[in-house]
Amino acid sequence: MPSVTRKPQAGRQERREQIERNLLDATERLMADGASFTELSVDRLATEAGISRASFYIYFEDKGHLLRRLTGQVFDDLADAAERWWSVSKRRDPADVLAAMTALVATYRRHQPLLVALNEMAGYDAAVGSTYREILAAIATRLAAVIAEGQDDGFIRREVAAQGAATALTWMVERTCQQTLPGAPESGDSALATTLTEIIWGALYLEAP
Repeated sequence: MPSVTRKPQAGRQERREQIERNLLDATERLMADGASFTELSVDRLATEAGISRASFYIYFEDKGHLLRRLTGQVFDDLADAAERWWSVSKRRDPADVLAAMTALVATYRRHQPLLVALNEMAGYDAAVGSTYREILAAIATRLAAVIAEGQDDGFIRREVAAQGAATALTWMVERTCQQTLPGAPESGDSALATTLTEIIWGALYLEAP
């Protein structure tokens, strides 16, 4: 017998995801125009996203809750970019690492306003700071598995501590993008991706194919 609740539940989930996408776009538009996330009111965010204030509070407790949800979306995009290398790491091709770094830098560039907001709030909102660290830890854990697999197959340095290297490289990319991209011209993004690739390749791989 078909479920009578599945469609309504699916509809609510789709509605929530659409609202989150609209709010992500709205937040980044407003911040790109010079607004600080801490200065943005719920009313302004809701209006820009095309929803009511009441609808906002159906899905989110406050702006901190909204930011934590949007952060998850952005870091999903970052993880998808990294998979361009992770999913084919056995090919031992630096071009795969470069493709991933290029996509990561582009994602940071695209979501820069929200990531600036995340840094603003992480310092004084414990829940936002915790979410940020947990997401980066999850990315580092995925990278550690890639490193460990490469060590087992003999093409990544065995002396490297997989989890420690993964954590260091994850935070290196995150901090580098966070600190250098704001205010920097997009014309330098390619050189940044190349530099990150060279560091990662030199730290992990025994030799070029």
